Amino acid sequence: MNAIVSDRLLAWKLLAVGFFVVFSGIDALGQASSGQPLYLSELKALSYQQTSQFSNKSGLPSNQDLADTIRLARGYALGSQLLPKYREPILTRGGTGVSVFRSASPSVVLVIVGDVKKEQFEPTGLGTGVVINSTGDILTNWHVIAGYSSAVVFLKPPGKATADENSAYVAQVTAQNSVADLALLHLVQAPSALAPILIGTQSSIQVAEDIHVIGHPNGNLWSYSTGVISQIRASYNWTYEDGSKHAANVLQLQTAISPGNSGGPVLDDQGKLLGLIAMSEEGQNLNYAVAVDVIQTFLSLYVKPARAATAPIRTRGGGGSKDNTYSSSHLKDGRTVYKTVSPDFSEYVVMDAAGKTFSLTAETPNGVILSASEPISSGGFKQWSIELPNGSKLRAEASGAVPERFSSSQ
Repeated sequence: MNAIVSDRLLAWKLLAVGFFVVFSGIDALGQASSGQPLYLSELKALSYQQTSQFSNKSGLPSNQDLADTIRLARGYALGSQLLPKYREPILTRGGTGVSVFRSASPSVVLVIVGDVKKEQFEPTGLGTGVVINSTGDILTNWHVIAGYSSAVVFLKPPGKATADENSAYVAQVTAQNSVADLALLHLVQAPSALAPILIGTQSSIQVAEDIHVIGHPNGNLWSYSTGVISQIRASYNWTYEDGSKHAANVLQLQTAISPGNSGGPVLDDQGKLLGLIAMSEEGQNLNYAVAVDVIQTFLSLYVKPARAATAPIRTRGGGGSKDNTYSSSHLKDGRTVYKTVSPDFSEYVVMDAAGKTFSLTAETPNGVILSASEPISSGGFKQWSIELPNGSKLRAEASGAVPERFSSSQ
């Protein structure tokens, strides 16, 4: 009996070991099938063979998408450098100013397109915007976003701020009126606690009326100033340094205005929007804001009752460039790396053994590194990491081809 029991125990042990080996093998195969992300240095070290153009590019970010991602990342990096310097201002001009700032400042945002010329704040690159509704529409000046299809928007932080406490949101340009110097942005992923500005009426505006201004003069975030309306000018014409010509009904102001205030609100004592800061004529102490009647007409044409929460699906398309070179490398775990070298990027797309996209890594000639993982069904990748030449490391989230929210990497 003892011998029989012993044999049975031995058989059960061998069977258990067999199950362990089988399931371990399945797990190992699964690991091999999925693989691990490859670092840029590993991708560069692979042996590649020249091939024809990589044809399975539908749903992957285009070169323009990658360029937009880099530009937005630079904008976020600039904003995150400014945020820690912000403190809630100490207001000393009386109870009305304190009340207006506290009620209206959460509706004021920082807008950065990413190409701030020589890290300066004029004429384009960094400006102010105003939240129009809870669905994520932002009003700003045309000249703040001129030539761009998207921008990074920072919401006002409570008190001292760091980039990690206040992740930035990507906004798409949805409407423009270059003549009136107005533009409408829409947050691709709007947070739930947006604070829309209250909008006043043109008929209520009076010459010599006290006004309040909130903006980011010279990068000094959420600064408050006050003044008066000097005059109301109908069909006023002005020209910017880039030669662009503009005309609109404007409010002539006596108040402190500097580069970075553009797109900021002019408010009455009840915190209602009377105008949008547009320009300052140096040497004459003349400052102007696009009047609220012009703003209301613009918004009535372009603000929709509701908007989709996701970014549009974009495909790569196109037949490539004659300046591009293509090659591929096969990994032992069954994955394939497709390498494309263009004047703008060296790009590595990793496909699994089943031919599905696994990851994307790209490097620019000046040292920007993009890495994307977790492919999504609509095209693009859910998770992005970006490393800029100055050492800034950023994270980004996406539901389409271009990230829609940025934060600093820990």
